[in-house]
Amino acid sequence: HQWVCVLAQGCDQGPSGVNVDPVPLARDVLYPLRPMNYAFSRLIVAAPLLACALAPELTAQDGEAGKTEATESESLRLNVNGAVTMALGSNLELALSAVQTEISRFDELGSWGAFDWVFDATLGRQDSETKAGGFLGGGIDGAVIQTDSDSLNLSFTRPLTSGGSFALAFSNRVSDSNSFLQNDPEQYTDSLNLSYTQPLMRGAWSEYATSIQRQGELAYRRQVETERQARLGVVYQVRIAYWDLVNAMEQRGVAESGVDLGQSRLEQSERRLAAGVGTAVDVIQARVELATRHEALIQAQNGVAQTMDILRRLIFSGKREGMWDTELVPTAGLPDQVNADGVPGLGESLATALAERPALRQRQMDIDTARLRHAQRISERMSGLNLSFSAAAGSVGAQSGATFEETLDFKYPTYGVSLNYNLNLGNRTSAYAERSGRASVRAAIIEYDREELQVTSEVRAAQRGVHFAVEQVAATTTSLELARRQLEAENARFAQDLSTTFQVLEFQHNLIEAMSNERAARAGFVKALAELDNALGVFPRADPEPAGSGS
Repeated sequence: HQWVCVLAQGCDQGPSGVNVDPVPLARDVLYPLRPMNYAFSRLIVAAPLLACALAPELTAQDGEAGKTEATESESLRLNVNGAVTMALGSNLELALSAVQTEISRFDELGSWGAFDWVFDATLGRQDSETKAGGFLGGGIDGAVIQTDSDSLNLSFTRPLTSGGSFALAFSNRVSDSNSFLQNDPEQYTDSLNLSYTQPLMRGAWSEYATSIQRQGELAYRRQVETERQARLGVVYQVRIAYWDLVNAMEQRGVAESGVDLGQSRLEQSERRLAAGVGTAVDVIQARVELATRHEALIQAQNGVAQTMDILRRLIFSGKREGMWDTELVPTAGLPDQVNADGVPGLGESLATALAERPALRQRQMDIDTARLRHAQRISERMSGLNLSFSAAAGSVGAQSGATFEETLDFKYPTYGVSLNYNLNLGNRTSAYAERSGRASVRAAIIEYDREELQVTSEVRAAQRGVHFAVEQVAATTTSLELARRQLEAENARFAQDLSTTFQVLEFQHNLIEAMSNERAARAGFVKALAELDNALGVFPRADPEPAGSGS
């Protein structure tokens, strides 16, 4: 009944919003029914009025299940710079990379805690009973000697960046015994020790002592470059996706133009056939071509949907409600003026890429890390030679204050110095570890050289791609103009019966192809600029946009 209402009321749209032209529909549907009997033709004529009268009742019978609400999807207008800004603020991969950078930074700062002071305290009590071995043993032969003691030990230790360590230790002991050898029931023993140990060969000096910390610093700097690389990658992907969407919409417009041209040619062929100057073959050819162009339009519409989803995934986070229903409306069209005036030369581009590419910086840091580990293993292969200095003081007495004061005053000092040497015979583990470290340095250098070669190749290709895109735009623009002139000339020849429908359709096809190639070439130019910026490892300048475009 909806289609019939269209015929009766002359609406422009049929069911589900399908565009309908009442005149062709009446011509193609009602006109062939003229030879039928009068009763049936009256039924056909009355059907629109009957259907329109019953339409409210038929609609009411559908109930709640048939109700639909027309909702307009949210639209978002943005240019390429706006899309990049949104992606940098909401891209999940970039957010993950930023968190990993924080983790690396905290690990690097925490590694310096190896040189913090270490405090140790021990509080103890001991009760013991021993059998005396005579007067010199502290009692009568066979007597039991009872001893109770309380102890407190405090120490401060500080590892040094030179590889050595400094230690300060204090000990206090209080004992109560019935031994003849202890004059007073309670005896206080205090001691204070200062010591400094410095390796002279294995593990000596700051190059070895701080190697772990410097490796952590390099790991943090490498992660910073990894995050920068991720940002550059997101910017590059968004720019490519944006211009792919613009190009897809342009291709859809080209396909729509092709459908319009095909529809116009079909109508003209039908009019010529009705006038008796055309042939049925011309109409069939026009219909076949129109069906083919409808297929191309469907493919172009699918391309727009696909590229729009890619851009949505890049600029929206997964938490955004209705992100897949948001209609993206690019405000920046393909550039009108295409040239390579602002593109740097090859030498300048190579110098910029070698200095700015995050991958090369990462490879250089890998070399530095390998050299640190190699130096660390060289030190571990050496013999051990440690120099130690110590100073100690102690006191024993029946009064706690007196012994403590005598200890702090170093009234009874003891000084010492020692030199310790040790050698691991064979030492195969350290020897092969040192060789492994040397090989790791060579491998890191080879990795850098390979990456540098890859970067050079990418820069040269990107540089060449920009100049090729400029030439391609010029060539496709010329081809488009010539194809348009060819079609105009062929239409003029067709009007004078000097051409055929097949030839006109062929020239239409050439024009559509030229339009598609010209749009693709302009999109290829802005994508080539994005390729060049990505190859250089720099954040882009503003992409060229036609006058009047905004965000």
